[in-house]
Amino acid sequence: MGDQISAFVLIGTQALVPIVLGSFKSLRTPLATRRKHKKARASRDRLLGLDEDEDDDDDTDDDETLGLGDSLLFPILGSAALLGLFFIIKYVDKKWIDLAFGVYFSVTGVFAVHTTLTSIVGFFLRLFKKSVPVYHVRISNGIKQIFHLPVRAHSALVAPISLIAPVAYVPLGRPWVLSNVLALCLATAALALLKLDGFPTAFLLLGVLLAYDVFWVFYTPVMVTVAKGIEGPIKLVAPKDSTGTAFAMLGLGDVVIPGLLIALCLRFDFARYAAKNKDKDVTRHSSFPKPYFYTALFSWIAGLVATIYAMSVSGKAQPALLYLSPACTLGPALLALVRGEIGLLWSWREEEKDDDERDETIEAPSEVAMLARKEAKAKAAEAEAAQEDEAKPEPEAPVDDSWMESAEDTGPKTRKRKGGKKK
Repeated sequence: MGDQISAFVLIGTQALVPIVLGSFKSLRTPLATRRKHKKARASRDRLLGLDEDEDDDDDTDDDETLGLGDSLLFPILGSAALLGLFFIIKYVDKKWIDLAFGVYFSVTGVFAVHTTLTSIVGFFLRLFKKSVPVYHVRISNGIKQIFHLPVRAHSALVAPISLIAPVAYVPLGRPWVLSNVLALCLATAALALLKLDGFPTAFLLLGVLLAYDVFWVFYTPVMVTVAKGIEGPIKLVAPKDSTGTAFAMLGLGDVVIPGLLIALCLRFDFARYAAKNKDKDVTRHSSFPKPYFYTALFSWIAGLVATIYAMSVSGKAQPALLYLSPACTLGPALLALVRGEIGLLWSWREEEKDDDERDETIEAPSEVAMLARKEAKAKAAEAEAAQEDEAKPEPEAPVDDSWMESAEDTGPKTRKRKGGKKK
């Protein structure tokens, strides 16, 4: 019993890492602040003659927002995928299944590990106030830029580790420690990429997936068969005893699904702070109060404790969402009710994306285009200066009035007679 509890404590502690990290990665600087920064940066670049291609600290809207319709599709698509995996495990040789999933998770793990490590290193660099240079990789076709990749120095430094760890996963025999690392990185990447548009969507999603989890765990052998039959980073595991033959497990869905609501609570706290401090330069790295985030986080911990207790008492596998979904839903809702903000909580929606922020990979000018633009600006400035010079009136030549002055000074002159004779 003690070893089993220790195993779940280890799993729960690990699961908090992607929930917290993914939640903060989902933050975006408010649109008004981004526009202000963009305008100020453009003015500065024009003044200094720099290229207007500086990045705004990864504040890109490259995420996917899920609405009410997506929440209703989740259990349908999840059930189809689960049944498909169940029949694959039942009728396909296990070695081919392990090989296919090993290759798949090795490839996807490279990107997940890289983004996660980059975020962690970037956090410590900001903590110690260290600036990081940004390098730009561009591919151009004439004056049209077809590829643009800004690369930060610390992102390049973690690239070797990001490549080696996932690729070594299968050759090393899928060790559970490395499997957990890949699972944590995949969960972090999912929470950073996927967003819920509001609390109605979040509450509906947790509700329908609660029913989904209960059905497939309690009434069919499908969920348990798939969880145990796939050797891959789709779950967090920890040994129950010193022999390492029996493992406690927690599916990634029990981390990511409640994590979407927890991340939403953090963005709600951030949006409320930004709305109350419009006169401040609020960015995604600003410090702000997080009452709803902490409430949702502790609610998830309470739900996990309830899951472990129910499993210990019954001696059977438990659908974790049966306990996590109500806990994560009731926590923020009760807090909003106590604070008198239930209407604000229910009506709040994610900030829409900025249509003015173009896809820099496709539409940004190439290096050649930027040089041509500079040359055109210089020629235009020269032509304008020349036109101004031509438009200026020529200065009038000074009039020589000295003959008039000399005439006045000398008076009338005596006229000479020809021949010098008198008439």
